[in-house]
Amino acid sequence: MDVNSLSHERVREIGAEWLCHQAVEQLGLEHALQSLGWERKWIERALIYLIGRSVYPASDRETAQWLQQNSGVGELYHLPPGKVTRYHLYEVSKRLYKQKTEIESYLRRRTGELFSLEDQIWIYDLTNTYFEGEKEGSEKAHYGRSKEKRSDAKLLSLALVVDRYGFVKYSRIYEGDIRDSKTLQKTIEDLRGEENNKVGKQVIVMDAGIATEDNLAFLRELGYDYVCVPLSKPDTKLPAREEEELSTFPDQRGNQIQARWVNFPGEEDNFLYLESEMKEKKEKSIQELHCLRYEAGLQAIKEGIEKKGGIKRVEKVYERLGRLKEKYPSVHRLYEVKLKSEGGIVKEISWQKVKERSRKPGAYFIRTTLRDEDEHTVWDIYNTIREVEASFRTLKTDLRVRPIYQERDKASEAHIYGAVLAYTLVNSIRHQLKARGINYDWSTIVRIMNSQKIVTSSLPTQSGKTIYLKKCSEPEEEVRKIYQALKYRDRPFWQKKSVLPENGSP
Repeated sequence: MDVNSLSHERVREIGAEWLCHQAVEQLGLEHALQSLGWERKWIERALIYLIGRSVYPASDRETAQWLQQNSGVGELYHLPPGKVTRYHLYEVSKRLYKQKTEIESYLRRRTGELFSLEDQIWIYDLTNTYFEGEKEGSEKAHYGRSKEKRSDAKLLSLALVVDRYGFVKYSRIYEGDIRDSKTLQKTIEDLRGEENNKVGKQVIVMDAGIATEDNLAFLRELGYDYVCVPLSKPDTKLPAREEEELSTFPDQRGNQIQARWVNFPGEEDNFLYLESEMKEKKEKSIQELHCLRYEAGLQAIKEGIEKKGGIKRVEKVYERLGRLKEKYPSVHRLYEVKLKSEGGIVKEISWQKVKERSRKPGAYFIRTTLRDEDEHTVWDIYNTIREVEASFRTLKTDLRVRPIYQERDKASEAHIYGAVLAYTLVNSIRHQLKARGINYDWSTIVRIMNSQKIVTSSLPTQSGKTIYLKKCSEPEEEVRKIYQALKYRDRPFWQKKSVLPENGSP
C-alpha cells in the first residue's frame, strides 16, 4: 500500500441526524407507523422526512438536495444518496397529514408516558404564517391580521394546545383571516372527541384575545377550569386595598410581584389583581418611546407645513395626523393637537401632552375559575402561556414553517403539520436537556451536533483493489455532553470496511 494515495471523500454530516434518529426511536414512531399499516419503504422515508424537517427545514426540493449532497442520514436507514427524492418527501408529508388524528393521539400518550408528564394544564393559542405568491383559488389562504406584520401576503392560521412542558396535545389549521376567539370551541370539541369525551381536571390557559364571554361560558359548561387575562377590565371600581391583603413573591428574575384577590359584585369568576415591578418598568419604557416617536411624527408634519413645497393643505395634514394616530394608538390620546389654518392652508401646528395614561403601569388582572389556589400558584399557572409562545417561536424560527410555497391547500397544511411533528421531536430532545441544565435553543444544538461527520477514506492496494473505510468522527466535547445528558449512543457505527476491485464504488 502507498499511504500517500490515501484520500478522503464523501464527507457527510451525521451528528444532528443521529441525535434525531435516536429521539425517533425513543418516541417509538417506527412502531406507531407500522401499527397504522405503513409499508417499510414509506416508514423509512417518513422518518427521514421528519429528521430532515428537524435538522434542515426547507422545501422538499432543497431537503432532497441536502439528503443527496450533505447529510449522512441515509446511512442510518441503509439508503444510498439520491434514493429519497423530493417526490417521496412530498408524498410522505401528505400521508402523515392524512393520519394526523391517529399520530397526534399516539404522541400525546407516548410523551406523557415517556416523560411522566402531568396533564393538568392545557395552554391554547393561535398564530399564523404567510405565503409567497398569490395563492389564487385557495379556500383557506386569506389576507388577515398577520402576527408578523405581513399585510401584503395571504395567511394560514395554526392553533396549538400544548402542555406546560411545550408538548403538543392538539393542532389544527384554520383560515388565515379567522379571529382567534372563533377557534377555541371547535378545538376543544375535537380534542374531547379524540379523548373519547373524557373531561379531566385540565386548566385551560389562554390569552385575552380568546377569552370572550361566550368561550368562558362554554368552558364552564364542559367542566373545565381556566386562567386568562380578561378581555376587558371589570367595570366596577377597584376596592381600596389594605396592606395586609397583599401577597408578595418574586418572578423568575427576582423582581417583585404584588397580588391580591378582588371580588367584583355580579362576577362569578375570581379576579387576581397584580402589580409587577418589571412590567411597570417595561410599560413605562415603551410608552416613553412611543411618545418620543409620536412627537417626532408631529415635528415632521410641522416641518412639512413650514418648508416651501411641503404638505400644507388642511385635508392632507389631517390625513397625516390620522395615519400617525393609527400608528401610535396608545399615546395619541394623551396629546392635544391644534391647527391654525387660513383659506384651506395650515399655517401652524402645535401640541402639548395634557394627561398621563389612566391605567397604572405594570398593573393587570388575571381571571380564573380556580378557588382553592393561592395567588402565586395562579400567577404561575398563567405564565405557562409562555410555553405556547416558545413553541411558535421554535416553529417559525428554528423549523422555518414560514413562508409557505405550496400552491394547494392540502399540500400547505401537510407542510405545516410536518413542522408540528418535527417540533415534537425537537421538544422531546430539548425537554430532556433542560432537565439536565442544558438550555440551548434548537439552532444551537444543530450547529454543535453538525461537527460530527461520516468520512469515507479510500486506499488503493498493489493488487489493484481499493480498501474503503467509512468512519464516524469522534464527538467533540460539547457533542459528547449532549449525548451523555440524553443517555444516547455517541455514534451510529465505529467503522465500516469494504475491499473492492479497482474503480469499484462502496
